[in-house]
Amino acid sequence: MTQYKPEQPSLGDPGSRSTEFVAVEGGQQTTSAEALLITAYVAMWALLLGFVFLSWRRQGRVEARISELEKSLAAGDSTGSSH
Repeated sequence: MTQYKPEQPSLGDPGSRSTEFVAVEGGQQTTSAEALLITAYVAMWALLLGFVFLSWRRQGRVEARISELEKSLAAGDSTGSSH
């Protein structure tokens, strides 16, 4: 059996790698950098607004619960019961 010897050095050989930039010919750019930037900003703003909205709702529930507890405490104190 004959052993195969490649004519070109293997990709794992560091000496065979190119040290200069070679532009890709014939490729088509499918998404522009501007579109990606705008998409990223829209996503970040949506996440921020969603976080603010959810925090606002949660704060409203906390305030409602606090007012209920204050009413319960006021009603308990007015009956004259002591703990």
